[in-house]
Amino acid sequence: MTSAHETVPRDMSASTFAGLGEMASRCRELDWTASSLGPVEDWPTSLRTACALVLASPFPMMLLWGERCMQIYNDAYRPLMGEKHPSALGLRAEECWPETWNASSLMYERVMSGESIVVAEAIHPDSGAVDGNTWFTFGYSPVRDDAGVIGGILVSAVEITPQVLSKRAADAAHRAKGDFLSVMSHELRTPLNAIGGYAELLGLGVRGPITPEQRDDLERIQQSQRRLLDIINGVLNYAKVEAGILHYAVEDVPMDELLARCDALVASQIREKQIELHHANCGTRLTARADGEKVQEIVLNLLSNAIKFTEPGGRVTLSCATEENKRLVVRVADTGRGIAAADLECVFEPFVQVDSKITRAQEGIGLGLAISRDLARGMGGDLTVQSLVGEGSIFTLTLACGRGDTRTTSSGRT
Repeated sequence: MTSAHETVPRDMSASTFAGLGEMASRCRELDWTASSLGPVEDWPTSLRTACALVLASPFPMMLLWGERCMQIYNDAYRPLMGEKHPSALGLRAEECWPETWNASSLMYERVMSGESIVVAEAIHPDSGAVDGNTWFTFGYSPVRDDAGVIGGILVSAVEITPQVLSKRAADAAHRAKGDFLSVMSHELRTPLNAIGGYAELLGLGVRGPITPEQRDDLERIQQSQRRLLDIINGVLNYAKVEAGILHYAVEDVPMDELLARCDALVASQIREKQIELHHANCGTRLTARADGEKVQEIVLNLLSNAIKFTEPGGRVTLSCATEENKRLVVRVADTGRGIAAADLECVFEPFVQVDSKITRAQEGIGLGLAISRDLARGMGGDLTVQSLVGEGSIFTLTLACGRGDTRTTSSGRT
């Protein structure tokens, strides 16, 4: 019997199947005259070049050539062939993979028509892996022959097992965090709400008359209960944002209605602090493409911060406008202490207090702005700040403009 290396000129075989690897050696030894590809010296230059490229590549690659998809693969691709190696070399794909041919053949037809295809996170059995599987991203690209006609398919593979396992671990951690938040929401809020409720009942005299001193004590209990509940809510809300488990109900939000509600909700704080709130009219037809509840949460947080850090007699301004008919901006400006330039970016970091004395006096824990910026970015917007020490600060919320006037469909919103 005539061997392949006796049939094929040594210089042609050596140049096409060059290299010291196992697959290069097997290609040199294989009797290609018995295959549909025929003698190597009769191969088109494009086929020989593609073979040389595949065999020389350090990455997993396989060439499928001709209508019958004859297989030529390199050393790096060899583990993916499993028990089908080494007999898979020079074999038709249909003959090698009968169990998956129905699906694969449809994809190969698309590639032979000129389409490039990527198959992400494909599972590949691997007895040596942790759970018996490895994951790859496969790319299928058309290869043209000497006449410029598509004559084959180049298959490339990149193992992504570490990334998939890391993603799975992160997803599991997020689920665990979500479960934890659900439990903590009940276990912490329920007794705190009970404390507040019973303190209120005692204050109403349901257990009998109370003295002025006892009433003062009950008010302190209620204030502490509300304060602790606010802290817990803040921590839980921030954890939800970080875990990525928030849902954004995006719609066109009428900003004049939303800002009017925010104005009303902080009215008592304004009176108590003895400062002025100027609400500039933003126009009845301005809308933001956002989640209305989360926008309101951001604006209320900005207003509360401005009120906290503005001295009696000062001024807080709430305004809204559009920029280039693409972006809607809400600004909250105050005449408070201001923030040093070196601390401007720090104010958005969780649990960071740029001035611990001021923050402690105002009972802040440094989460409101971190949550607000994450919420803004979650809606495709942003939250920024400008400030001068001694003159005050301007916080700017940027959102996408709405698609139009939604007043007729949003009149029932609260």
